Amino acid sequence: MEQGLIDIGILLEPIDIETFDFLRLKYQERWVLLMRPDDPLAAKEAISPEDLKGKPLILPSRANVRNEVSNWFGDTFSETQVLFTSNLATNGALVVQAGLGYSIIIEGAIPFWDKKKIVSRPLSPEIHSGSVFAWKRSQPLSPAVERFVKEMRCFLTASVGG
Repeated sequence: MEQGLIDIGILLEPIDIETFDFLRLKYQERWVLLMRPDDPLAAKEAISPEDLKGKPLILPSRANVRNEVSNWFGDTFSETQVLFTSNLATNGALVVQAGLGYSIIIEGAIPFWDKKKIVSRPLSPEIHSGSVFAWKRSQPLSPAVERFVKEMRCFLTASVGG
């Protein structure tokens, strides 16, 4: 949207919404650790920051989101090994599948992956992120996009109450 290539989007928080008009979605995404099913951490019900000391990690590349995740680690973040950062969960999953690291991602990014090759465990303490349906502030919208925004506003307003 910043480059003018798209008119609307669903953005994962935290984001700088200063330049956007937006509607907040009520659903919260839970953060999880992605790993191979034969990994020792897969036997755990949840993953703590202590579990990840010295482990090769793939973190989100957006600075705001990465800061949220690194805050979850607290004092142990200095003992982590960031392998690389990525906003594409599939790239991280391929590295995880090869046994080269662990990926911290939102749970909604993984429902269609083969559970025989990759599994996830929630972070503990849990962290969640919200999302917003957004469009560029003060930018004229096409009639189709304007109508879509109006429909989304009605839909999201109705779904908040019920």
